[in-house]
Amino acid sequence: MTIPQTYDLSDPKSFAFSTARQRWPTILLKAQQDVQKFVNLSNNEELKLQGKNIVHAIEQIIENIKNNSPLRLFTDAEILLIPSLQSYNDDLKKLDSQPTWLSGPWLLIECYLYRLLDLRIKSESKWIDYDIFENQKREAFESSAKGIYELAIRVKHLSEQLKNTSVEEEKLKALFEEFIDISLWGNATDLSLLANATLEDIQSRQGKEARAKSAENVVDNDLPQAWKHLISVPQGKRRIDVVLDNAGFEFYTDLALTIFLLDAKLVDSVVFHCKTRPWMVSDTMIKDYKIFIDDMLNEKVFPDHHDELQYFVNSIEHYKSTGQFSLTDSEFWTSSLDYWNLGPEETKYGGAELYHYLQSSCLVIIKGDLNYRKLTGDRQWPRTTPFKVAIQSLSSSNIPILALRTCKADVCVGLDEGMEEQLIKKYKNMGNDSGELWCSCGKWAVISFCSGNEA
Repeated sequence: MTIPQTYDLSDPKSFAFSTARQRWPTILLKAQQDVQKFVNLSNNEELKLQGKNIVHAIEQIIENIKNNSPLRLFTDAEILLIPSLQSYNDDLKKLDSQPTWLSGPWLLIECYLYRLLDLRIKSESKWIDYDIFENQKREAFESSAKGIYELAIRVKHLSEQLKNTSVEEEKLKALFEEFIDISLWGNATDLSLLANATLEDIQSRQGKEARAKSAENVVDNDLPQAWKHLISVPQGKRRIDVVLDNAGFEFYTDLALTIFLLDAKLVDSVVFHCKTRPWMVSDTMIKDYKIFIDDMLNEKVFPDHHDELQYFVNSIEHYKSTGQFSLTDSEFWTSSLDYWNLGPEETKYGGAELYHYLQSSCLVIIKGDLNYRKLTGDRQWPRTTPFKVAIQSLSSSNIPILALRTCKADVCVGLDEGMEEQLIKKYKNMGNDSGELWCSCGKWAVISFCSGNEA
C-alpha cells in the first residue's frame, strides 16, 4: 500500500485547520497568563525580568501564528542549548516547500510549537525548571474529585480481595477489560458503576452491561487479542511498559491499572514512560508523580475518603519501593520523529535505546491521541486500513503494542467496512455540520493491538 500524505494545517475540512487557528492561540494565551502570575508573585528581580522576556516571546509566537509566518530553523546556538532540536531542523529541511504556521504537516508543526515554547523558557536561566503547564495540570486533577474518590474506593475494595483470594482466569480477564476501559476513557467513564462490586459481581449482568455500553463507542477493539497475548507470556517475563499521555486524572487511572495488574500478579513489573519536558499542555513528566502523591494526601485538596486515598498511595509507593513500578523518560518522545523511527538505526534521540529496551516488554501500552498520531505517521490512511499496516515497521519490530486512544484528531484506522459511513451519519444527526469530524470529538475510541511479529 502506498503511504498517504500527512494531514495538513491548510485543509479546511480537517480538524487540524481549526486547531491551529483557534486552539493554539488559546493555549498560548493561558500559558502566558500563568507566567505573568508567577512573575507577579516573585521577589527575585532577575527572575521577573526574564519572565517578562518569556511573556513577550509567547506574544510573538501568537502573532506569528495569526499572521501565518514562515517557520524558521532552530539556530546553532539554540541546538547547542537543547541538542534534540536538531531533529526538527532535519525534518523541516526534508519538506518540498517552506512551511508556515498555518500550512504544512500538522504533526510536525504542532510538535515544533511546543518545542519552541520550551526553548523560550529554557533560554532564561532562572526558568529552566519551570513547568509552564503545571497549574493547568493540577487544576484539572483537583476538579475531578468525584471520580477520584470513586476509583480510590474501587481500588481499595478490589485490592483487599485480590490479596486474599485466588481468582480464576475468566474473572481476571473481566477485570483487565474493566481497568483498560478506565485507563482509556479516564473521567469519561462512570467509575461508580462497579465501585462496590465484589469479585463475584464482576461477571454479573451489571458488569457486563457497563463494559458493553463502553464498548459501543470503541470503533476498533482488539482487547481480546491483547489479553490472549499477555497471558501467553510466561510468568517472570511479564513486564508492561506504558507510554503515558496526560497527567492528572488520566495518570491516576493508569496507576489504578498498575495496582490491579500487580495485585493480581498478572504481571511482574510496570514501567511508565514520561516526557522530558512540558509537552502538549497536559502530558506527564517524572516530577508529576511526586506532585500527584502530595495532592492525593492533601486534605485541603481532597477532604473526603482519606483512608481510600491513603491506601491507593501506599499501594503504588510500595510497588515503587520494590522496583515493581518505576518511571523513566526519553528525549525520543518529544523529538520530531514519529514512532516509525523507533528502531536500531535511530541513535541520536534515544530511539535505538528504546527499541532494544522494549524488545523485552510483554506489552507496550501506548496512551492517547498524540501518541496514536505518531504511531500511524498522522497520515491520511483510509479508515479501513489495518492497524498493523498503518504502524509500518513497528508491525515487525518484536514490540507488542496496545494503543489506547480516544479520537481527538483526524487519523483513525482499523474500522470495518461501512462503519465510517455510519459514524458520519450519526455525527451529523447529532447536530454537527461536518459528519467527517466524528473522529475529532472524543466520543469514540480505539483499542488497537499488534503483536509486533506481523509479516
